[in-house]
Amino acid sequence: MLTIKRFSLADARVLLEGARARAQEIGVPMCIAVTDEAGQLIAFERMDGGKITSTIIAQDKAYTAA
Repeated sequence: MLTIKRFSLADARVLLEGARARAQEIGVPMCIAVTDEAGQLIAFERMDGGKITSTIIAQDKAYTAA
């Protein structure tokens, strides 16, 4: 039987921190979404200056990646 370890909220926060650090490094404020394996949102962050239209795009991209 295949068992799947789901992302916890703590895992999602680590991913948010890493993505935020990279965005700051390249100087581009972003919207960051983390989903579980079914594409359901676990965590989301819109950095100061992140485009409002990017909120949905980030979530859609995370869903597609899942």
